[in-house]
Amino acid sequence: MSHFTKCALKMTNLAAIKKALEDMKMKVNYAEQGQAVTVRGYRGDTLKAAMSIDMGRYDIGVIDNQDGTYDITADWWGVETTNGTSEEEFKNALSQKYQYHNVKQACEEKGYAVEEEVNEEDGSIRLVVRKWVSE
Repeated sequence: MSHFTKCALKMTNLAAIKKALEDMKMKVNYAEQGQAVTVRGYRGDTLKAAMSIDMGRYDIGVIDNQDGTYDITADWWGVETTNGTSEEEFKNALSQKYQYHNVKQACEEKGYAVEEEVNEEDGSIRLVVRKWVSE
C-alpha cells in the first residue's frame, strides 16, 4: 500500500517552482526532457516525477500532470519523522516563495521592473514595481 499523498497546492509555473526550491536551499534532482526521476517513499515504494526533492531517506516529488499543472507528492509521514519537516511547513514555505517568483516573473514579462522589495513583520513580501512609458 502506497503512503504517497498529494499536497493541496496546485502550481502552473515550472520556472517559479525551480526558483522557489533554490531559495529554500533544497537539494533537487531534475528530470531530463521527456524523462522522469524517482521519488522515494515508505518501504522502497517509488513514483516517477519531474523533480525529486531529497529530504533524507524520503523524497518530495513535483509531479507534472501533463495539463500545465504540477502537484507536490510525498510520503509526508516519512518526511516529517526523518527530516522534521511537516507537510504544512513545506507547503507554506514553498507557496510563499513560488508566489513571489510567479508574480515577479509576470511583472517582468509585462515590462515592469522591481523597484523595491520589503519583507514585512508578518512574513509577507511587498514588491513595488514601476514601468517607464515613453511618450
